[in-house]
Amino acid sequence: MHVRKVTFAVTAAVAAGLALTACGGSGGGAGAAAPPASAPPLAATTPATTTGGGIVPTDGITPTGKASPAPAAAPSGAARPSGSAAGTTATPAGARCTAADLEISLLGPELLADAEQPAYAALHVVNTSARTCTLTGFPGIQVTDDSGRTPTPLTADRDTGFPATAVTLKPKQLANANLEYSDVNTEGSASGRRTCGLTASRAQVILPDETQPKQVKVTGGVDNNTLNICGKLSVQPFQGVPGVNA
Repeated sequence: MHVRKVTFAVTAAVAAGLALTACGGSGGGAGAAAPPASAPPLAATTPATTTGGGIVPTDGITPTGKASPAPAAAPSGAARPSGSAAGTTATPAGARCTAADLEISLLGPELLADAEQPAYAALHVVNTSARTCTLTGFPGIQVTDDSGRTPTPLTADRDTGFPATAVTLKPKQLANANLEYSDVNTEGSASGRRTCGLTASRAQVILPDETQPKQVKVTGGVDNNTLNICGKLSVQPFQGVPGVNA
């Protein structure tokens, strides 16, 4: 597949739409009003097993979307989410992670979707700061087709089957938020199954409790550094990676 890449213009409307999606709660409300709950693990960067058409998480989450029992809750003394401003003193350890703390990447799916499994991409963040910080909730994700077939951005819906809980990241530790969708057109002809309504090489991302979007390139995957989206796009909350964040 040949994808013509263009640079997205981040408008105020895109930022506003993303800000509604990116928040620290597990429901539909904005902001992070409730204290963080416990944090179940999520998919590792390179899953150990695959089946059907998507990445099958190896962290206790089954293909049916059932989460394994959560580990202990984050420390009750952790600071509540708050904004950061230039010129202020360093934020205390355990305060929320900001865009300045994290390196963000978007990894394409390793397998195509099929009748049994969707495709899974992963929004991957690494704490590159010198402090410990906490990430809680869903990222805001918007994508627009590179070819201009869909001028209106597609906003990822929250998968509320997974709890939005606090993930504490020490320096160099990581977290993932899985994106779930189909990259196969099941209603098309056999020759057009790989043609979707939206194919994007970049996405606009807003971290939980942030307001400014960041453009992130898609890297790797079976769709050649793109998200080839047929239909609905959903996103899970950020969760830690077992065996890595020890």
